[in-house]
Amino acid sequence: MKRKKGLKSLEVLDLCASSTRRGTALLGAVVLAASGLTQGCVGRLGDDRDGSSSQSGLVDVAPAGMRRMTPQQFTSSMRDLFGDPALELDLDPDAGEVASLLAVDKLNAAAEVIVARRPSWGKPVFPCDTSGAEDEACVDSFVRTFGRRAFRHTLDEAEVAMLKGQYAEARKEQSFEDALLVVLKIMIQSPSVYYFVELGREGDGGEALASGVRPLTGWERAARLSYFLWNTTPDDALLDAAESGALDTAEGVREHAERLLSDDRARATARRFFVDWLELDGTKQHDSLEKAPKSPTIYPEDSPALRAAMRAEIEALAERVLFEGDGRFETLLTTTDAYVNGPLAALYGVKGPADDSTFSWVSLPRDQRAGIFTRAAFLSVFGSIEVKSPIRRGAYILEQVLCSSLGPPPPNASDVPVKGGAVEENGQLVRRTIRQDVEAKTSSGVCATCHTAINPIGFAFEHYDALGRWQPQEEGEDATGPYTLDIEARGRLPAIGPDAESVEVDGAVEMSAAIAASAAARACLTKHFFQTALRRVPIDQDLASIEAATPTPESGGSLRDLILALTTSNAFLHLRRAGE
Repeated sequence: MKRKKGLKSLEVLDLCASSTRRGTALLGAVVLAASGLTQGCVGRLGDDRDGSSSQSGLVDVAPAGMRRMTPQQFTSSMRDLFGDPALELDLDPDAGEVASLLAVDKLNAAAEVIVARRPSWGKPVFPCDTSGAEDEACVDSFVRTFGRRAFRHTLDEAEVAMLKGQYAEARKEQSFEDALLVVLKIMIQSPSVYYFVELGREGDGGEALASGVRPLTGWERAARLSYFLWNTTPDDALLDAAESGALDTAEGVREHAERLLSDDRARATARRFFVDWLELDGTKQHDSLEKAPKSPTIYPEDSPALRAAMRAEIEALAERVLFEGDGRFETLLTTTDAYVNGPLAALYGVKGPADDSTFSWVSLPRDQRAGIFTRAAFLSVFGSIEVKSPIRRGAYILEQVLCSSLGPPPPNASDVPVKGGAVEENGQLVRRTIRQDVEAKTSSGVCATCHTAINPIGFAFEHYDALGRWQPQEEGEDATGPYTLDIEARGRLPAIGPDAESVEVDGAVEMSAAIAASAAARACLTKHFFQTALRRVPIDQDLASIEAATPTPESGGSLRDLILALTTSNAFLHLRRAGE
């Protein structure tokens, strides 16, 4: 990549080896020069405690490592900082603690792309005409005003001096305008922008804190709020609240959480949460909704338009329940409301729009569909190429909806496909349903340990084929011709957690209702929201925060209440420092 003259190689300050105050050391002065090399922070803001607290009654939180922005968070932040909604950036997808050399190089390239799109900026960045004569007051104003928005805090004098020093260095060889652009690119790539630097504030804020725990600063709470609910940088109102001290209390945090949650940007974040929860973008174990392979012979109606409609339905349904309806967990899992176009209406067997591009809300048959787990998006992702997959569906519910870990399958586990149909059994040709084939292949040996929990959940979804169509019976064909087999959809939701009891069900409608009433499922969903908010897996010290935020069926609490409760939880408002 060709680099502009004047971007000299400058010393990069290590975030972890310098002062613990937010000043010169935290700016880091990242200038990616000809070598394109820099160093990430390899330390941790947490310690290795075992998750237990010996100081009962004290506010305690789990240790957490340094976090850097995800590619989507960085891109969204730059779009908002520069008022450029069409901005697209190619960034390293690995958002771990340490930035790789690839991540550094891509961050440098991103800064160049942003500056090259200057004609597309919709927000003022420089407070003066940069094509005119040099203006020291303009430099000072730019560093302070843009720096506050970019760094998510008011810059202290050490940070201001460092950035103005970089300007003076660049100005020796470049014009007024180009020197300002050098500083702008330094700021874009600064660890104070790219990382979430959380050091907390001195004092206990009137709380009884466990050793090593301290409240986050208002600036740090503003960043957590904004990236949780909007997935982008804080707006001016949130920064003003941080500076005024309004976010130093849980009440102040909740007030602004309610404001952010009422904004349309929170809707986009909610849609993304449920897409991630249902794994519609794929994982290491399975393809995305759009790429999940299906047999064109068995499913001739499958098409890109149908797959797009499946995704659109989940996003619209989640948004409708959370922001336009009662927001209850039960509603999400039991509603018959569906957002369909022509192909999706045909798959569900209901009247709807006649084409691909028109969508409308319809009601699905109550004896066939109830909530998101009976919708084509989920059923298709967790179906195989030709037939439904009770194993995949059951394993997903067990791990991602009930938070019960299965672990990897044993090394000698069978990978023989489960297809049902005509099979040889004791020297005779017999016809098996998918359920019967699963039972025959998983009910004994090492497989039985996990499948005694997986299968009864997945069997409740037997009436849906691999594309999500309703099946009153299974159809097949062998040497004697076509045949049909009765479907058995009885299943069981296992007992998970204290005082829980297993629930026998007949079909996915009853299974969805059982999940909706499950305390384990509610707590599990809260854990997923927790991971979205803090980007870490909760451990023992976080259980009090999760329990307090989880709505009970009796409370009538909504998912909106859950989200707001998380923003005022101990885990959200505090941190644990290393070595304390």
